[in-house]
Amino acid sequence: MSIASRPRPALPVAPLFALVWALVLIRILWRDAPVDDAATLALGLLFGIGLTRARRQTLALAAVLSLAALGFAAARDDWWALWQGLGDATTFAAFFVTLVVLRTTAERRPETGRTRRLMALLDPRQRITATLYGANVMGSVLVVGAHAILAPVHDPNAPEPERRRVAIVALRGMGLAGLWSPFWVAMAIGLQHLPEVPLWSVMALGLALAVPALVMGQVMAGAFQGGTRTALAALLPVVPPVAVAAATVVALTSFTPLRPLESLLLGIPAVCAAAQLPLGRGAVREIVRVSYDRTPSVLGELVIVTCAFVLGRVLVGGLGDLDPALWPGPGMLPAPAIVAIVIVVPAALALVGIHQIVTITVFLVLFSQVPTGVADLILFQSALVSWSIASMIGLSAISTVAAASFFNVRLERVAFGANLTFGAAIAVLVTAILSVLNGALAG
Repeated sequence: MSIASRPRPALPVAPLFALVWALVLIRILWRDAPVDDAATLALGLLFGIGLTRARRQTLALAAVLSLAALGFAAARDDWWALWQGLGDATTFAAFFVTLVVLRTTAERRPETGRTRRLMALLDPRQRITATLYGANVMGSVLVVGAHAILAPVHDPNAPEPERRRVAIVALRGMGLAGLWSPFWVAMAIGLQHLPEVPLWSVMALGLALAVPALVMGQVMAGAFQGGTRTALAALLPVVPPVAVAAATVVALTSFTPLRPLESLLLGIPAVCAAAQLPLGRGAVREIVRVSYDRTPSVLGELVIVTCAFVLGRVLVGGLGDLDPALWPGPGMLPAPAIVAIVIVVPAALALVGIHQIVTITVFLVLFSQVPTGVADLILFQSALVSWSIASMIGLSAISTVAAASFFNVRLERVAFGANLTFGAAIAVLVTAILSVLNGALAG
């Protein structure tokens, strides 16, 4: 065998993910454990490996963010902020591992298969409705994995307009899960920057917004008069497991000293193990094995999140150096304008390929440090709304790519389809609602 044809040695991606996950759990259980530097170093190695494997678009974005962070750090002579930002991202490496475990478990639960079989028995219009709401429920846990569950329910040989319609509806339902699900990266990023906002309040407000948005999505899909009750009944098997997982995180956050992300990191593996134990120890071992093998799949997302958090840490230090007298007063930019900016700008930039992780992180850093007159809960929910819209229309969003792939539709026909109008309608509606609510909270 020639040197050129020798396979490259396997890099220890999964072991490094497992190491960071274990060190973060140790840090949660033992607050003074001297593991921070080890976890940060392991994440740095993961980040380096991720750069060697990243897609061209991811690599370009990571390069821009890294250069910006280095430039700001050099201008302030604050190189320590880079290490601190890397340390901030260790929690997210553990978060990604936990999500992989959760998704792997959900895919293998009998409730998931039962719902898919019930959906297959519905008539076409009811199936559209079930796809919309099912993508929301299953997407709250599986995120893009919901497309893999729902796509086989529909005819793969249907005409392209019908396949495109189903893909857009599935993407719409899944995207709206980002308004309330504690298992989305958006929620984790918001909790990192606005840790004082109670998780239950964000989820409650998100659900209150998601329900009318789903009804609007159903009406716009032309499936409102099609046996909604029957379609929703097909989803009943998957509702209790999702509710148990979400309630576990909320309960741990509310009744223990754990922060929301810590509750998720500790509670969800326990819930997954408890769900699989009745199926036998082999079922638990299978979840562990498959999850371990799957962890490299989130390496690209980890690279972008790490860059965003390093840049965010440097920006926080820079804002701390500013004289508060130089900050604009809360009335200089009206609260509704700030809400609209946080919702619209990241989603619009996602449409041209700039991932919402970056813009939402920058906005949360900026508007959480500068007085604006916008309540933290409203700022948090605005970021979730923007993320949800970006997940439906973003060319760089994994969700749009997955929808196009699973439903066999060209990417641009999904991203530039009917969800552009739907996303604009949601942005206008939610900006108005959150602005009114912010006025009530401020008053």
